[in-house]
Amino acid sequence: MTLPDIILIMSGLLVISMMADSLCRHLPIPYTVLLVILGMAVNYFANDVQILNLHHFSQFHLTSELVLYIFLPALVFESALSLDARALMKNIVPILMMAIVGMLVSVALVGFGVWWSLSLPLVVALLFASLISATDPVAVISLFKELGVSKRLNVLVEGESLMNDATAIVLFNILMMLLVEDNFSFANGLQAAGEFFKVFLGGIVVGICTGIIVSELLVRLFHGNQSIPVVLSLVLAYFSFIFAEHELHVSGVMSVLAAAITLNIAALSRLSKQTIDSIHDTWKFIVLICNSLLFIMIGLSVDIVQLADFWHAILWVVIAVYIARAVSVYVLIPLTTRSFSLAQISWSERHIMWWGGLKGGLAIAIVMSIPEAMPEKPLLISLTLGVVLVSLLVNAPTIHWLMHFLKMDLLNQSEQAELKQTMQQATQSVDKVLHQFTSLHLLDSTMESTVESKLHRTLDIAQITLSDQQLLRHAHLKALQAETEEIEYLYEIGLVNYYTLVTFKDILRIDGQHSIDYLNAKGNGWLQPSLLLDFERFIIHSLSEKEWTQGLLTHYQRRRFANKILHDIAGVLMAHKGLKAIKQMIKDGLDAELIKPIQQGYQIRLKRRQNRLHYFSENYPLFFQRYEAYVFQKVALRYSLQLLQKSHDQGMISAKVLQLISQKLTDSLEQVSFFKMSSPLANRHAWLNRVPLFENLPVDFLMKMGQEAVYVNFLPGDTVFYQGDVGESLYILLSGQVKVWIANEAGENQLVAERGEGALIGIRALLKNSNRSATVEAKTYVTCLRLSAKNILQFSIENEVLGGRLQKMGLLTK
Repeated sequence: MTLPDIILIMSGLLVISMMADSLCRHLPIPYTVLLVILGMAVNYFANDVQILNLHHFSQFHLTSELVLYIFLPALVFESALSLDARALMKNIVPILMMAIVGMLVSVALVGFGVWWSLSLPLVVALLFASLISATDPVAVISLFKELGVSKRLNVLVEGESLMNDATAIVLFNILMMLLVEDNFSFANGLQAAGEFFKVFLGGIVVGICTGIIVSELLVRLFHGNQSIPVVLSLVLAYFSFIFAEHELHVSGVMSVLAAAITLNIAALSRLSKQTIDSIHDTWKFIVLICNSLLFIMIGLSVDIVQLADFWHAILWVVIAVYIARAVSVYVLIPLTTRSFSLAQISWSERHIMWWGGLKGGLAIAIVMSIPEAMPEKPLLISLTLGVVLVSLLVNAPTIHWLMHFLKMDLLNQSEQAELKQTMQQATQSVDKVLHQFTSLHLLDSTMESTVESKLHRTLDIAQITLSDQQLLRHAHLKALQAETEEIEYLYEIGLVNYYTLVTFKDILRIDGQHSIDYLNAKGNGWLQPSLLLDFERFIIHSLSEKEWTQGLLTHYQRRRFANKILHDIAGVLMAHKGLKAIKQMIKDGLDAELIKPIQQGYQIRLKRRQNRLHYFSENYPLFFQRYEAYVFQKVALRYSLQLLQKSHDQGMISAKVLQLISQKLTDSLEQVSFFKMSSPLANRHAWLNRVPLFENLPVDFLMKMGQEAVYVNFLPGDTVFYQGDVGESLYILLSGQVKVWIANEAGENQLVAERGEGALIGIRALLKNSNRSATVEAKTYVTCLRLSAKNILQFSIENEVLGGRLQKMGLLTK
């Protein structure tokens, strides 16, 4: 088939797909399912309708390379790019259990079921089970987006489907190797286990590395050109997949998943809202094309007549797949949640996870990669197509019905009140607009009454009676909505970055899911404990005493300080917005006493954030003032650019004026693109002189020592060092307070002291290979002067007074 033929056929398939998309709005089946049906119809009638040359379409089938290297990278990357990393980490344990352990259980059950029912060789049966047991990420993601399922359920199923392909591909390759070598041993089993970890973890490493490289390249190349981030994101998606899968033979899907999340964190957080929207809009367009072609080509690949000859075998396989999936969902998930004390997954959610374990193009791609020399390949292809067909034509269309049967689509009492209240507000707003048109004689009064009557019947605005609890919750949600609008506005004008936007929206979402008391208990603007924060603190602790990491660590800690300031500035503005919304609700007639708990909660939240900013400005005035000036200068420039572009779009200024002023503003913006401000509080030698160990030493000697010292910052909750660590440094506290903990015989930490400004901690590091005697944790923002134990010992040789003091303290032998 020539290239022009391929392009014409693809164009025809896309036209059919867009017609299907329009038709699907009037049919009770998902868009992807309708595409499969249309593809099957085209393939079935291809040879009978010669006048339309449909036989050319029937020759356009899926191949392994087409799915793996064209469709899969794009579809997985787009899904991972919009994936909530926090929600993923919160549910990572059940996701991994389903993606790895559940996958292995399913392979065993399906494999033995196929071996028993179809009398296939056991290794061949397990080979088939490995490719058919994985839930297909493309099919699951596309369907769940259409259904609009709950966020947690979407994360669970989507996360599992994105990760379990690594297990499937590894098992498939291992079993393929066993078939070729025709032997199995304990050594092969160990090799298989090692291969799994290599493929799964190797893909993550490749994805993170490529993601970091492309992120830094993107940020440095980006100068307002919206095309650069889009193009580089496209390069990242395909390069990370193909380089991992084809060159390094590790999981391409895990590589794309890690690369997309890395890009989200490392690059998108430093880009403007307009640029990020451009990236997401482009990827939605790419995904629409890939999804449309993939599912219609799945239908084109199905030969109904041939499948009918294997209906008995397909039925046995489908039953085995359903049973295996049920064991994984109904046994492993409750076992996991109980074992790790996780939030329970309801029976309804488990039913959807079982029935929603769809199969799709990934299974077809894997089975087509089987060598032609294998005599069972035609049968395995038919079985795979049969299971995929049942999955897409039976499971997918009935998930919505199952959700309705399980009453998952019903609104609870609070949501019903919100719905009615919102409809009432919408009706009042429209009535006001219609009345304005009538007062200007643009609308006849009789026609106004007719339109209002139709609208009232449509929205059903019967008088609503709400309980005090419902009114209180609705008021809380209105305040949260005002906060959400404020943080989105702050992001739009460039005051906060993408990371801060996502953080606050996550906090607001959790606020809305809990009672009003949650506002006082946790609504404090801090990130809640998570695996990501624990990992961050672990990395900081691991690197804090390494000589070669000091420059990098200082820069990173400075960014953490700056992010906390920015976080609280935004939080203050959001709290003011929430209080303003509450005052407006009181003016509109809501009982002030009823809404008082919410008002008090916001006042507490506002005061807490203001106190943190005040503390920082008092203790770090130079850092705070310069960072504040940097932030608001950047905001002013970005906002000016937006206003300028808006004026040009409205025809108020010419393109020449736009170009001239934009260049000046852009040049100024580039000069403040990076915050390069350290936070020294005093001369280093002066601080050294305040410590008894170094007191009254010659000034030039102290200055020489000070040149070897470095500033280290810690946020509240950071650990400076742990009890039992091998010490390499000692610290002088320049500002802030630390807690000193010592573990007792039972292994419980007990608070033994608090240290403040001028304290010397970690002095046991001067004893070679000596372990820390206590754990030191930052109670507040802390700035330390870090001195290497190696340098101090060297200085003790140069200065007899210092050497004598160390000998007297037992820290230096003669």
